[in-house]
Amino acid sequence: MKKSGPLIKFIFFCLFVLVIIVFPTDSISQDIHFSQFYNSPGTLNPALTGDISYREFDENLFRVGGNFKNQGAAISAPYRTYSVFADASVGTQRMKRGQMGFGLLLYNDKAGDGSLQNSSVMLSFAYTQGFNRFNTFRATLGFSVGFINRNVDVTKLVFDNQWDGVVFDPDLSNGENFASNSVFAFNFNFGGLITYKINRSLILKAGAALSHINKPHISFYDADNRINQKFIVHANVNIKAGDNLLIYPGVMYSVQASASELIFGSNFTLTKRDVQLILGIWYRLNRDFVPLAGLKYHRYQLTISYDVNASPLRATSNYQGGIEISLIMVFQKNYKGIPCSDFE
Repeated sequence: MKKSGPLIKFIFFCLFVLVIIVFPTDSISQDIHFSQFYNSPGTLNPALTGDISYREFDENLFRVGGNFKNQGAAISAPYRTYSVFADASVGTQRMKRGQMGFGLLLYNDKAGDGSLQNSSVMLSFAYTQGFNRFNTFRATLGFSVGFINRNVDVTKLVFDNQWDGVVFDPDLSNGENFASNSVFAFNFNFGGLITYKINRSLILKAGAALSHINKPHISFYDADNRINQKFIVHANVNIKAGDNLLIYPGVMYSVQASASELIFGSNFTLTKRDVQLILGIWYRLNRDFVPLAGLKYHRYQLTISYDVNASPLRATSNYQGGIEISLIMVFQKNYKGIPCSDFE
């Protein structure tokens, strides 16, 4: 334990330096968000790569998941977001207090009349170090690297120069100086995570991440339009309140340029034999209430939530927000049974 002190200080120092030095930004692009942020580890924090079990290190676990969100149903062209991810936890006999995680994330969102699409492919890696005998207190550093593609179908858009005084004529020149209708850029993300299992009934987790460290250039013009760096902090508590009741309160706060988001709430899991009923309620500050329901059966988990708009825009949106669906499956190599639950 005495030797672990300098390493912990070094981890926090790295996080502190990253946030202070590279967090300031003046660009204009924003990210799409998931209300079920905790079910999308690849977009939340690369340090969550391979973080599949809350017990002492569980090796050779493999997780596959997908998320879908349809947002802005009250407008003519809703925003649709898709993501698919896979990650695994890997350990060796030499890593008695360590564990590695490897992951892959595929992401796409489509918005607007011009079919503006953002696609991303990210590879992630995380390393977790335990600091006591049973690894109940551990820290993780993770990073992800990949590329972003942004493209738009300009033939579906109309411009001021195409107005002939009566109607928009698509045969007229749009007068725009597009350098390209499809751009590629590399993307780098970094994050850290602290996990503390106090006992079999209480687990604390807190993390921070910095996305788009290099501020990828994604302009269709010869302009310096870049994706903002995004700073995220998140925390959750896993509580075993009884033989059949688990409670998962959590919070996530993010800042990207002048935009910020705070969402908090809790999920509740009721267990009946092999089936778990999941119910939850979350709130995105000044914007949405997010009720959730789902089922977990052995290694499969399906949850569905809906953003109920409660902002001043509700008169326009008619309280319509966005439906979100998450499906996660967990497997264990060389084991024919079912991976244990978080508190077993």
